[in-house]
Amino acid sequence: MFAALRTAIAARGGIADWMITETVKSGSERYFIGTKTDMSRSVESRDYRLTVYVDGEKNGTRFRGEASASIHPTASARELAAIIDRAAFAASMSRNPWYELPEPRPALVTVPMSRFEGTSPAAGMNAVAEALFSPEHGRSRINSLELFLSRIERRVINSRGVDAGWTVWSGYSEYTIEATGKNGAVELTDDLRFSDPDYERLAAELSAALEAVSARAEAEPTPTIFEVPLVLSRKHAAETLGWFMTNLSSPRLFAKSSPLVLGESVHGPEARQGGYDPLELTAEPAIHGSPLSAPFDGEGTPLGRPVCASLGVAKAIIGPSRYAQYLGIPALGDHKLFSVGPGSRSPQTLRGGPYLEVVYFSDFVLDPDSGDFGGEIRLAWYSDGRSRRPVTGGSVSGAMMENRALLRYSDRIEANGPMRGPEAVLLPRVSVAGA
Repeated sequence: MFAALRTAIAARGGIADWMITETVKSGSERYFIGTKTDMSRSVESRDYRLTVYVDGEKNGTRFRGEASASIHPTASARELAAIIDRAAFAASMSRNPWYELPEPRPALVTVPMSRFEGTSPAAGMNAVAEALFSPEHGRSRINSLELFLSRIERRVINSRGVDAGWTVWSGYSEYTIEATGKNGAVELTDDLRFSDPDYERLAAELSAALEAVSARAEAEPTPTIFEVPLVLSRKHAAETLGWFMTNLSSPRLFAKSSPLVLGESVHGPEARQGGYDPLELTAEPAIHGSPLSAPFDGEGTPLGRPVCASLGVAKAIIGPSRYAQYLGIPALGDHKLFSVGPGSRSPQTLRGGPYLEVVYFSDFVLDPDSGDFGGEIRLAWYSDGRSRRPVTGGSVSGAMMENRALLRYSDRIEANGPMRGPEAVLLPRVSVAGA
């Protein structure tokens, strides 16, 4: 297909540059009702995506348009010519400031291969399912579970000589768990992602979820609480601290939609010494257990470990090569993962006074532009400083712009979603609406 596309592009003419991405996937899927397999199947696929770039000039100013198209691996020469012609026409209709495609550069890091390597997805699936179903809790159980495990090979080539390839394992499970208590029968739905056969971690994730749904079955209505800090843990902590990573990206700075400025404090001018934990943020090419780990980004730019913030000051910007050129900064790559250094408080100290810790939201939203966040509470733990009890209902709202100069993090580090960082984050200024 690579050779056929090169030939078709050359025959079309008028295309200044091009990029081709190949994705080869070998996977296994299994669907459970309770603990019994309802359906299983294997998946084999090979997909191509072509991006063409068409250049032009107006009044002495160069511009570049781009357009992408999916290519079926069985496409004939005539079909390829038609697809390329449509893509080139679409690209000629857009006029972006001119930019160069990435040039070939060697990988900066070696991403460890998953320990699934050497087995088939179907064989690896058996031990994963066993780990997920191993926790037992008297009042809670798994209602249904979907499990996916795939070996994915990616390759990116472009007209400037880039030829980058790597392999990842991607595991995903979505499950619904249920319990019965004084609130009747209740359910919670959650998911987890993994790339390594860390069976202890997988069992611990399900065990925590089963405990949570048991607490949800006994939860009281959330009271209206004034001036109580919000604690967000696990994936919600990653989403909260990910706001800084999102806004230290070149597309957002170029669009002037980021409130952060290179060389200035990410905590804002109102930050005071000793009143917060200064952010230590590093973009990461790989985190153990994450399917997003990769030595290159989607354009074939090698990924390193740039320090994006140190002592709370923005130090580097990450993102696609195009926007780095627009801003006149080094092209560090479009990272999907990040790490955050530990905070100053132990988990026990962080939760030492009154607080509300939301474990499950119906939907948690954090707006990247304004920094406003909020969500409806499905399960939270409320502590008045003396006792701690599960609550449900109501909602939480707040703003990162009001909290960024007051953030505290736990000193316990763990991997959660795209982040390796503090287990919990404390936001002191929030509003809680009772159930």
